[in-house]
This record gives sequence, C-alpha cells and structure tokens, in this order.
Amino acid sequence: MHRSRRARCFIFWGMEPKAIERAKTEGLVVLMSVGSAEEAKIAADAGADVIVAQGWEAGGHVWGQVSTLALVPAVVDAVDKPVVAAGGIADGRAMAAAMMLGTSGVWIGTRLLASREATIHQTYRTRLLEASESDTEWAHDLYDIDWPDAPHRALRNSTLQAWKKAGSLAPGKRPNENQVIGHRPTGEPVVRYQSYTPLPETSGDVEAMSLWAGQGVAQARKVSSAKDIVNEIYQDAKKHLNIGSTAL
Repeated sequence: MHRSRRARCFIFWGMEPKAIERAKTEGLVVLMSVGSAEEAKIAADAGADVIVAQGWEAGGHVWGQVSTLALVPAVVDAVDKPVVAAGGIADGRAMAAAMMLGTSGVWIGTRLLASREATIHQTYRTRLLEASESDTEWAHDLYDIDWPDAPHRALRNSTLQAWKKAGSLAPGKRPNENQVIGHRPTGEPVVRYQSYTPLPETSGDVEAMSLWAGQGVAQARKVSSAKDIVNEIYQDAKKHLNIGSTAL
C-alpha cells in the first residue's frame, strides 16, 4: 500500500506563532524548536505538530539558556504534543535518558558531524574527534558577523582565546576584527568572528573559524556513516532502556 508523506517544516530561532500558522495552512508538518516551557505552550497553541526542546548544551546557535535535563521534563509536562530532545545528546545512554524524561525522540547534531556524509572541513572534523566535553564555550556575540545577537556554542580555538585574553570585548572592539582568515570554496572571503561553517574546500586558517560543537562532542570519537551512527545510538538506547527490538 502506498503511503504519502507530508512535507515537513522545521522552525528555529525565535517564537512567531504566525509562522507556524502559515506553515500549517500550507499543509506542512511543523517542528518548532523552543528554549522554555512557555515557548512550547505558545508553539503548541499555534498548531506545531512536534516540539523540539533544545537545551543549552547544544552546539551551533542556541536559543535558550536552560539545560536539556531541566528543560525536557518541563516541556513534556507543558504540552500535549510529541517532544523531541536536543542538546548534548550523542549516544544511546543520552537518548535513553531523554526517553525516560518523556520524549518521543531525540535530535542529534554534533555526533553526526563525525559522519562521512557531513560536509565539513577535515580540520574541523579532526578538532571534533579530539575534543572533550569541556572544550566548547557558549558566547553571546563572538561569531556574530552575518548573524548578530545570536548566542552560540563552539569549540575553543585561537580566535576565542585571543578574544577572552583581550577581555571579551564587544563587537567593534575585538582584536583583529574583520581580518580575512580564509576563503569559501566560491572564493568569497571569510573574516574573523564570522558565523561560518567551514566546508571541505574552505581555505585558510580553518582552526580560527566558527567550529560549532555541543557538549556531547566527547562521544564523537570515530568517523562512521550516518546510518551506522544512528543505528549504534538506537541499539544502545534500547539496551539501556531494557526493551525489546520492536518496542522503541
């Protein structure tokens, strides 16, 4: 029997109920990322089908400031919708913990950067594979060029170290601001403090660029296919939840 699939829309960064309502009128399945239980209620009332509770541990741009462990149960209790946990989840143990907190699934980012399919520069991937759970840092306005006023979490590197040594100065006063440190595959320049994910063909001082990573990065220790990573996490979660092969 043929089963049709409805198109999905993931909305991130901000809370605008009208955007959810517009997506729903177009027949889309809407996943909405939130950073608090109050935002989860607003999203659910606006018609979101799935609530993604993103904790502060997440890599890249981070909307809220509540840890995953505290955020997830609050969101689960606040809405009568499927909840997906995100932030610091990188192995089966973390997935099992999220499921025990009432989620319907998990959203994994950093661990999948270690997949063969991830289109990131080898220097970036190597740094991820070598990083510990304490090698990331949350900042409000470090990599803000092209995406201002957007808190984020990334690996500590030479740019961050120089910025902190100078006193974590505000944009416009930071050391070597707007210095060209590399080029995109298209030849466009990449400047220091730019919000930019280094692609495989990026040239220049890649180590000094925005190397997004969550606190679950310590669980990324080898490069595998995305399929194998997902299966490994799934099987490990089942083991820790002590459930049968068809229950999860």
